Amino acid sequence: MCNLSQKIKETGIEMGKKEMIVKMHSKGYMIAQIADVAGMEEKQIEEIIKNADLLTA
Repeated sequence: MCNLSQKIKETGIEMGKKEMIVKMHSKGYMIAQIADVAGMEEKQIEEIIKNADLLTA
């Protein structure tokens, strides 16, 4: 796989993960639960949610 298609694939996966995090948060999941499912740190989850809120504001 060439570098461009690998980057496109990684970007798509990252976008999907962020959408999942925002959707889980909107459904009432706790930050710790989302972090556990996503395999990320709570700070990262909080940052993604904060940035999503800024985009929709």
